Amino acid sequence: MLATDKPNIIFLVLDQLRPDRLAHFEEFAALRKQGVFVGNVITYAPYTVASLHALLTGMNGTRNGVDSYYGSLDFDTEHCFTLAQYLREQGYYTRADVLSQIVLPHQGFDEVSVHDEHKDDLCALHQSLIAQAPGKKPFFLFLHYSNIHTGIITQVVNRFTDTDDAYFGRFEENRARYDGFVKGAAGYVNGIMAHCRQKGLTDDTLFVILTDHGCSLGEKPGEKCYGVFTYDYTVRTFAYFLYPRALPRDMQVDLQVRSIDIAPTVLDLLGVSPKQGYKEMQGASLLPMIRGTDRRDRDAYIETAGLSGPFPSPYKPNICAMRTPRWKLIRNEANGTRELYDLKNDPFETNNVAGSHPDIESALDAKIRQEDGRALLKE
Repeated sequence: MLATDKPNIIFLVLDQLRPDRLAHFEEFAALRKQGVFVGNVITYAPYTVASLHALLTGMNGTRNGVDSYYGSLDFDTEHCFTLAQYLREQGYYTRADVLSQIVLPHQGFDEVSVHDEHKDDLCALHQSLIAQAPGKKPFFLFLHYSNIHTGIITQVVNRFTDTDDAYFGRFEENRARYDGFVKGAAGYVNGIMAHCRQKGLTDDTLFVILTDHGCSLGEKPGEKCYGVFTYDYTVRTFAYFLYPRALPRDMQVDLQVRSIDIAPTVLDLLGVSPKQGYKEMQGASLLPMIRGTDRRDRDAYIETAGLSGPFPSPYKPNICAMRTPRWKLIRNEANGTRELYDLKNDPFETNNVAGSHPDIESALDAKIRQEDGRALLKE
């Protein structure tokens, strides 16, 4: 037991895990019964660097500066106060273990380590980091499980081209391969949670288990994995919140929310007020939804800056979207096109109805321009 009422906080980031696969693994079904499952989280960016910077700042890359693969050096350190900084200020020991130094802002972390994605046993490594956390103060551990990413890179990205018939159009085969990687993630989560139970940590720890983005299984030629487009198979994510002292068990939130809402939720649980003199978080706490006092979906802005694929643009974003629960407008600066999808009737985004609903398109376009203060898109 801690000598404080502040919970330990453990983030388990399961890189590249599609939410539509969770129901097929009993380990994830068991997690739902232990806390709150938020199943319709829209990530700011469908690749790790910009996604995790948004997650830890509660704001999109349009505001924090990290809006591209090579954008981590553009992070606005002077005006952004990260979740780790808030927690360290509250007396937390803060530690991250990640795939690469560039994937998250280091501000506020006492230590940031980088694992070897090809050699390290991440379950054993992260169990050891939990065991090593100091017992005299609460701790915040940000643990990055990268093995799905590693499997996709080695078995998909390095084997197929961007339009390879041996990959695209073979959904069942691709899904079976992918599920093999997800099985590893399920075992990892099971191992971490069992370790925490053994150490007597579950009652005093807030667990946030989530993903940074999804993954293509060959739905759209040109995108073998992620980061190229802004379709739902890469931008829809999820989050579990487990903390029996303050959160209900076996609860599901189906409303549309954003990844930038997660950091404000943690701060709200701790009763921590926003830091004055820094950029305001764009996200908002999910606690009102969990308590049933807020039943409104939240529109989500999305953008990407492809590292590869048909529209590579690793230094600046060139495709963006606005998603409501019903509609999604996608604007592609690289080829001057736009796509509008009726997600209620076309959840797999196969029928572009741009031009057929001018009022809806205009309203979504206005929301994109309101978010994008950098004047990203050409008229």
